[in-house]
Amino acid sequence: MEGGGRGLSDLLRKVVESKGGRLIYLYREAEGEPELGPGISGLPLPDKLKSALEAEGIHRLYRFQQEAIDEIEAGRDLVIVAGTGTGKTEAFLLPLVARVLRQRGNRFLLVYPTKALARDQARRLSPLIASVGLRYSVLDGDTPASERRGIYEDPPPFIITNPDMIHIGLAESKEFRELVSEVNAAVFDEMHVYQGVLGSHVKWVIYRLSQVADEVQLIGAGATIGNPGELGAKLFSRDSVRVVTGPRRRRGEAIHAFVDYGRFSRWSFAAYLIAALASEGLKVLGFTDSQQMAELVARLARKSYNARVEVHRAGLPVEHRRRVERELAEGSLKAVVATSTLELGIDIGDLDAVVMASLPKSFNSYVQRAGRAGRRGRPGLVVTLLGDDPIEAYYASRPEEFFSREPDPGYIEPNNPEVAKLHLVALALQRGVLRRGSLPKELEASVAWAEQRGLLKARGDLLAPEWRSAREFISSVGLRSAGPMVKIVLNNKVIGEREMPMALYDLHPGALYYHAGAPLLSSKLDLQSMRAYMVKLSESVSFYTKPLYSIDILEMNVEESRLYGSVSAAYGDVHVRVSVTGYVVKDELSGATTSEVEYEEPITWDYWTKGVALKYPLLDFDTLEASLSAYHALEHVLISASRPVAGASDTDLSGVSYPTGHIVIYDSHVGGNGASRLVYERLTKIQDVAKVIVSSCTCEDGCPRCVFSPYCGNNNKFLSRHGALRVLSQLTSLKSESLDIEEIKRSHRLKAA
Repeated sequence: MEGGGRGLSDLLRKVVESKGGRLIYLYREAEGEPELGPGISGLPLPDKLKSALEAEGIHRLYRFQQEAIDEIEAGRDLVIVAGTGTGKTEAFLLPLVARVLRQRGNRFLLVYPTKALARDQARRLSPLIASVGLRYSVLDGDTPASERRGIYEDPPPFIITNPDMIHIGLAESKEFRELVSEVNAAVFDEMHVYQGVLGSHVKWVIYRLSQVADEVQLIGAGATIGNPGELGAKLFSRDSVRVVTGPRRRRGEAIHAFVDYGRFSRWSFAAYLIAALASEGLKVLGFTDSQQMAELVARLARKSYNARVEVHRAGLPVEHRRRVERELAEGSLKAVVATSTLELGIDIGDLDAVVMASLPKSFNSYVQRAGRAGRRGRPGLVVTLLGDDPIEAYYASRPEEFFSREPDPGYIEPNNPEVAKLHLVALALQRGVLRRGSLPKELEASVAWAEQRGLLKARGDLLAPEWRSAREFISSVGLRSAGPMVKIVLNNKVIGEREMPMALYDLHPGALYYHAGAPLLSSKLDLQSMRAYMVKLSESVSFYTKPLYSIDILEMNVEESRLYGSVSAAYGDVHVRVSVTGYVVKDELSGATTSEVEYEEPITWDYWTKGVALKYPLLDFDTLEASLSAYHALEHVLISASRPVAGASDTDLSGVSYPTGHIVIYDSHVGGNGASRLVYERLTKIQDVAKVIVSSCTCEDGCPRCVFSPYCGNNNKFLSRHGALRVLSQLTSLKSESLDIEEIKRSHRLKAA
């Protein structure tokens, strides 16, 4: 490695080894100039636009930008896939600007996933739009009423907004519906974000938009999508979507490092690493996949290393997040720990280093986070801590395989009934009256529910909204969730909220919960009022908590089934019951369990979601415990193996196993998020990766590097690596056994008894 890259890797080695850690692998990534396309002068663009580009020093486009311009000019629905900072914004913006310059009256929506990102991007887009004498406006929930009236009365060519505003505007505002009815094209930037539950919501928002603007051209743009055509077709509800592919990452150099954190917990070593790199003058952004772990890492950095480290995550006040963004961009703040909130393209200035406390939930997420380091021609440092996790152990021994991976496929669950309920009612408010027979089947399936709840009233084939109750329902449910929300209460004041069922795991009585750096203890979780009551703890606390829980499958309605050799598989609706039975207390530095608490009565909650049921051949294990341990371990490793194969986060999936050889893997979100569908479709490859994990580990019979899971409800009891390997090794020599859903339900009843 040369120059800055060499210096960064040497610095990292010194910092890591001084604390007893170890560099596992270094990878240098260098990206040259994307393939060049035609010169500006030869393009069929208006002279005014050509002059503006040349004034900015842009004399040639990239090849993929020209291809995108051609597709958009032809009016085709399109997805542009290109890395952050490679010019994908210009690829969709230039043809739209050209269209307005040729014919005034054209109108376009530029849609970003959040208000913060939309406003940030507006600042970036404004110079080009203004340089040719055009106008734009930001229209969202924060737009003042007077400014909003001006937009409705004299619409600009470019309206920058977010899906939430489109959702509410279509349902509640005649002026908004009239505004977007004249939209010629809508661009959904950062499209890779629209996965899972949010993606399912956005699919219906786009469907409802197309009911008003019936000839709207749909354009998506994203950095990392493994199946852009398929995801675009699902989100846009269009039969065919074109795809243009640009460079995977920006031009420049990045040093990627895998690090073993040794005897410390990953959280304490991540805190040390962030603090140490910041003390060397680097601007550092740390990432975790958990809000609570982000708080913990920042707290450890402040308490143990006297570093100024701030937190950026959902659930914190907007003013706090904006201050953190501003100070990081200005350079007065050198270190921040974030969740996915800073994964997107919000401008936080140049970053020298990204530190990931664990492998992110998907490879796409890794690429996004890594892309934040080393912008504007400077080399960047990307550090990932690998430790006691099956997939981390898998890639620690196969790092080349990790860095040669293709982007993960995007997935949504279009049939999520909880999502469909919201958009059925919203569509009724939007139109005033619906004809039952013309509704998509996914929305029609929720009609009876909406009538029963007093949200719609039927007159023959016609459906009309009950206006007051329908509006109250729309205002109480957002696009970021499918399950009900639990309010977090401190000193009789609501300070935040958490979606079910995750609220069960984070807010159970006795749970330690961090809010804006302050440690709180849950004293009561009331599922009748959906409120969790907190008390404040001393800043000197030195522990964190993990729930103990059990899962029961109450019912399953099978939609389809198939055989994978000797394994029977079925996919459909799954009725799940979660019972939190207690919790364990862990030391925040070492991660060791210090105590275990069991409730007198479990806290239970049930919900419907999507899932896949599997029936593995029942082998002749010596005891019931041996059988239970084998299939329980197999359940864990299948969920782990779904991460590299399906791009599914292990927090998007949950599971339960039975000594009968039955395993059910289901979506962790109410109504489904699409992850288990990919498990159902890619089971053979998932089993191949699972076999590698359990066969290559050298532990006695199960450890965190093979079959243990940090999300296990019984604290990783009754797990056998050898048992799981035995099942996987004999699949090719055994006959399949029929999958009996009733047998799963009987197992639940025996367990309950």
